This record gives sequence, structure tokens and C-alpha cells, in this order.
Amino acid sequence: MSGRAGGSRAGFTLIEVLVALVVLTVGVLALAGATAVAVRQVVLADVTTERAAALQSVIEGLRARPYDSLTAGSDTVGTFSATWTVSSTKRSKVLSIVTLGPGLESAYGGMPRLAAQVRDTFVYRIARP
Repeated sequence: MSGRAGGSRAGFTLIEVLVALVVLTVGVLALAGATAVAVRQVVLADVTTERAAALQSVIEGLRARPYDSLTAGSDTVGTFSATWTVSSTKRSKVLSIVTLGPGLESAYGGMPRLAAQVRDTFVYRIARP
């Protein structure tokens, strides 16, 4: 005879199975939440990269122009519009470039969120040749 009352039975009790299911469910839900956060971060990074590429394209176009022909203007690069103003000093021209398009804006609680129309200003100086 076995040491257990009522005989020997191999396997799990109903309580053990329920505890295992609860632990598994909590783990799967945590992974789902982490996946959602990771996807959100990738989308936000992609929009930030697109904005930087649009700004770089505008700056390269302005740098390619002759120094004396740098004037205020605007351009559209992908989903971004850029406008710029030019102010002159004795030794350089200062370009104030404003991009408008999808981007990150601060939301309540400090977490950035994706917005359709975000304005961003960048100042760039070109030295007199």
C-alpha cells in the first residue's frame, strides 16, 4: 500500500492547474502590454526620423544656393511643410526654419504622443564665404 490515504494518484490537483493558468495569463498579458509599448515607440521614432530627414533636405537645398541669393521661402518634403526666414549679420546669415507636420507633442503627464500637426523651429547659421 501507498503512504497516502486513499491510494496513490499521479497528476496535478485542480488548485495547481488554476494557479498555473493564472500565472500564465499574467505573463501573457505582460508580454502583450510590452509589445504595445514597443510598437508605439517604433512609430514615434519613425516620425521623428522622417521629420529630421525633411529638415536635412531643406538645409541641404539652402546650403546649395549661392550665399547672396538666400532669401525667405517655403518647401514641402513628404508630409512636412517647411518655411524659413533669413536674417543677415556682418559675417553670416541666420536661417530660422519652421517645420510643420506629424510629430511628437508633450501630453498630460509628460509622455509624448503622436499629433498630426506639430510645429518645430530650427535655427541654422551659414557663414559668409
